[in-house]
Amino acid sequence: MKKPTLDQIALECHVTKGLVSRALGGKNNVSDATREKIIRKATELGYDTSKLKAYKVSSNHVLLISSSRILFKEDFWQPIITSISSTLSRYNLIMEYFTFDEERIDDSLLKRLKESSCSAFIVMHVTPKQIMDVVIAKNKPTVVVDPKTFYTEATQFKFSNYDSVYLAVQRLINQGHKDIAFYGSDSHSTSFRERHEGFMACMEAHRGQVNPHSIIFNNDKKDYANEEMLTDALQNNPITAIVCANDIIAMNAIKTIFKLEKRVPEDISVIGFDNIRTGEYMSPRLSTFNIPRQEIGEEVAKYVANSIKSRQVALSQIVIRCDYIERDSNKEIYTK
Repeated sequence: MKKPTLDQIALECHVTKGLVSRALGGKNNVSDATREKIIRKATELGYDTSKLKAYKVSSNHVLLISSSRILFKEDFWQPIITSISSTLSRYNLIMEYFTFDEERIDDSLLKRLKESSCSAFIVMHVTPKQIMDVVIAKNKPTVVVDPKTFYTEATQFKFSNYDSVYLAVQRLINQGHKDIAFYGSDSHSTSFRERHEGFMACMEAHRGQVNPHSIIFNNDKKDYANEEMLTDALQNNPITAIVCANDIIAMNAIKTIFKLEKRVPEDISVIGFDNIRTGEYMSPRLSTFNIPRQEIGEEVAKYVANSIKSRQVALSQIVIRCDYIERDSNKEIYTK
């Protein structure tokens, strides 16, 4: 793909070429919202985000590290990132970007990160070991939001994965369901694995009353489904409810259920996790757990600001509560 010009990016964003240059050059005289808009559009057009000059920062800067793929997920990640940036600004801290392509981690990229002079790091979800090794070696306050793997050297902001799914299963049991399945991928992320563990814990607490079914697939291709496995499970087991590792998996599960000429929730109830926008407007509307994105961004920023002020590198796990939203995709059943 031909590298987009600054003129092309400016035209798409309805801004001046100079503003695009300042945003991509890591200059401070660009608003947070405009900078995010320009970087997202540049990434979409094929701009090499590894060339962003966000690593040239001073002591009142916080470096936000994310893959370019995350920038595409506006529904999920952008509200968190925007909230982090606006909250940091209230503490007179400027957020800069260090964006990378997950398939192109080279020495020059790592060198730029090593040369950063920021006061703290905020890491968004999936980050290759090479990058985390550099970050940890800097011995600066570091926060990882929704970590894909466990880091003992950083503060982790996690969602209430275990507790929330436990409550979801309890809700289904109260609605009369006995054959309940978990549909997800343990190897995909810590969050998915914790959600499966919450499912198993609740089923174990009701042992003898319910029948657990775990449908665990490999998500290396990031397609968030294994239709063959789910079809086999539904055809060979009297499953009446499915708890899914996230909303995308839940939507794919509903598609598979419809292909089997079954109905949701009349034949099979489905619950997701994440509360992405699509789930609220699909039919049936998806029951799910809300991730409070703005509040997470605020808490992450406050934690980082306080860590910089105290000049201490605190290591801990902070769990953010995710409340259940019941819509139309699960229902009470009646058993004889």
